[in-house]
Amino acid sequence: MPPDNEPSQPIVACIEGCTESVNEDINERTLPPWIKEQLPSWGARVSFPEWDTDEDEAGNEEDVGDYRSSNGWRGSDLCHSKSSPVRISHYAITYADGGIGTTLTGVCHFTPSAESHAGFCHGGSMTSVMDDIIGWVAFHVTGKCIPWSGFTAQINVSLKRPIGVGSYLKIVGEVSKWEGRKVWVSASLLSVQEDGEDDVVHCTSEGLVILKRENIALS
Repeated sequence: MPPDNEPSQPIVACIEGCTESVNEDINERTLPPWIKEQLPSWGARVSFPEWDTDEDEAGNEEDVGDYRSSNGWRGSDLCHSKSSPVRISHYAITYADGGIGTTLTGVCHFTPSAESHAGFCHGGSMTSVMDDIIGWVAFHVTGKCIPWSGFTAQINVSLKRPIGVGSYLKIVGEVSKWEGRKVWVSASLLSVQEDGEDDVVHCTSEGLVILKRENIALS
């Protein structure tokens, strides 16, 4: 059975060095108010040392480097490091019975390093974050977090509206189908309208993730 997702209660870490909690100070960056307002409703926080280092008093850059190098990585995370051109943070998970409906929500910061046309971000940066959330929500389909337990096999992205440099958007991914090792995910990238209007959709995606055999056997 999936774990209890009451946002006020931390749950067990995915792996050593990974924490899941929604009660974390998010005031270190200048974030738009909607993030702090909505975060408690997104579920249990999913975070690794590199992802939120500058927002976690317990983390530092040296520890992040040691964590990655000791676990086989050679560089920084494309979408989650402090220096990423488009940075994903504040992932939080809500599980659903049977996997279908499991939802991952997070924040995307499109920095000036993601710029293409003057003042706007490259479409490839939007595709990268779609790939990331599709993979990570699939890693939770069994009702627990099993990091890097599969690979994105297919991703179809529809770019609907440009994204201005410096924008903070909400990213949402949801498991739509699960058959054996195959997990289908729908995702969207939204700008939150703080005046009560409907969120503006900038990008949608449908993806397929193939889970590793050994992870299915252990689930």
